[in-house]
Amino acid sequence: MTMRRNGGNAADDNAGWTMDKLRDGTLIRTRVHPEHIGEISDHHRTILTEEARGRGMTLLEYVGWVGRMPKSELHVYRDQVRSGSGGPRLAAVYDAWLSARMAVTETQSLQRGWGPGEPDRWI
Repeated sequence: MTMRRNGGNAADDNAGWTMDKLRDGTLIRTRVHPEHIGEISDHHRTILTEEARGRGMTLLEYVGWVGRMPKSELHVYRDQVRSGSGGPRLAAVYDAWLSARMAVTETQSLQRGWGPGEPDRWI
């Protein structure tokens, strides 16, 4: 399967993307755009700003880190929130992380060409 979009070079087309595969075998790719922090609610942005400050990071750096956090690490925190062992602060931070990830993460899936000879496309 070729990984091209608009006839471009496959290697160049995937620069900056993280590739993954869904359970059904569909290839997906994600890219984080921390500069989209304006799409995060004021409530969540306040929580994220406090957390960033506590880590000595700017909000932009912190949101980029949150956006690139591996799902396996995110799930550790999710499990703590679900069990109640993380307390109300972790629950609030985790909720803000989910909001931030939705705001700054772009996801595309690779769709097979629509006709004979048509290249596969990221959409």
